[in-house]
Amino acid sequence: MSSNKLYFVGGLFLGTIIGGTLGVLMAPTSGLETRKKLAEGTEEVLGNAYDQAVEYGENLKEQFQDMQEQFTERVNEYKNQIENKIQEIQDEVEQDIADLNDELEALEKEDSELATGAKVITSEDTKLDAEAIKKEAE
Repeated sequence: MSSNKLYFVGGLFLGTIIGGTLGVLMAPTSGLETRKKLAEGTEEVLGNAYDQAVEYGENLKEQFQDMQEQFTERVNEYKNQIENKIQEIQDEVEQDIADLNDELEALEKEDSELATGAKVITSEDTKLDAEAIKKEAE
């Protein structure tokens, strides 16, 4: 309940007590009857106050449970969003790693082919260089 409602309920209780007391005191009855009516009025007011306090407590309990449920729902929503985002990031990282591994394999293959090609070229160059040296020497 809001603060204004609490003030209203408090004022209602106080007004009931004051009004009941004044009504009994102003009534044209004997002292014994007045005391009896005051006692009955007090019991009634206290009973009503107790009932309203219990009702207020139940309302507070319900509101707290509602807030707790809403909080739990929001926490679960955020948890699911975070888990989904983590999974997306993991998938992207795994894909990037796979792509990098493919590029690395391609570079290693290219390096291997270049190294093999360089050996062949080197052997051929050596043969050509040796033949050229022989021709020049002749």
